[in-house]
Amino acid sequence: MSEEVNVSPEISIVIPVFNSANCLEDLVREISSILNFSNKNFEIILVDDGSKDKSWEIIKKVKGYNKNVKGFLLGRNFGQHKATLCGIAHATGKWVVTMDDDFEHPPVLILHLIEKAEKAKADLLYGIPAKGKKSFTRNLISGFFKFASKMENADAGKGSSLRVISQNVAANLHNHHSHLFFLDEILLWYTDNIVTEKVDFGEHKKDLSGYNYPKLLSLSKNLYMISTTMPLKLMKFTGFTVSAFSFLMGLYYLFHKIFFATTKGYTSLILSILFSAGLILLCLGIIGEYLGNLLIMQNKKPGYSIREKI
Repeated sequence: MSEEVNVSPEISIVIPVFNSANCLEDLVREISSILNFSNKNFEIILVDDGSKDKSWEIIKKVKGYNKNVKGFLLGRNFGQHKATLCGIAHATGKWVVTMDDDFEHPPVLILHLIEKAEKAKADLLYGIPAKGKKSFTRNLISGFFKFASKMENADAGKGSSLRVISQNVAANLHNHHSHLFFLDEILLWYTDNIVTEKVDFGEHKKDLSGYNYPKLLSLSKNLYMISTTMPLKLMKFTGFTVSAFSFLMGLYYLFHKIFFATTKGYTSLILSILFSAGLILLCLGIIGEYLGNLLIMQNKKPGYSIREKI
């Protein structure tokens, strides 16, 4: 009589799920078909990030007939990066692959990207689109976001949500449960052995994207808070520049007052006061953001919470 042996998976597929009930089952079926054919042990980790549709019911349904599936339901919508972190924290494969839930990342790419990572002996591989498909506005936000990140780290800004992560790097992420979390920035803390592979992305099969413009801006703001002191450096530079300019203008008006006794109007004075007050309030707002985030981190606000797992 043969005894069943539990074998650790070679591949862990982590998929953050948000309102993808219409395509999720097909995605899992296609991934399973490809990996079963390759005779590799694998697991598919689905993390429902507070979906408003029937995504969790679909996950439970798929779990019922697919032994390779693990499901996690988060307490609310925490965002794609934290949902992905939850999946990585429960992944046990030699390689952890993160991908979207809407077929934008074709399952057929999984084995190809893992092979590329193995050949390069890389800790982290990003699948990046051969052709950009985002709107002008989203590309503008993304471009500014990547440019600012690279000012602090030259390796920043070259990724996507299609990743192949080695287990030794993925294991380091288990300790990160902060409210302020940006996955790609944290990955750069642990390795610079990163490669990219240009691939053809697929078409979205979800009705709506999980990201809107307010969420993108919020994500960008959070990245600045955890990854860079550039806003503070900019404040220092701006403050020095304005102070130097004010000092020179003061000397100019003092010179005119002494030697020409000209009467000046109030327009320049009012504009100077308004400009200075606005600049001070802006700087206080930036400092307030940093202090507020420090308070949240001090209170150990969790990055995510799990309501149910199957």
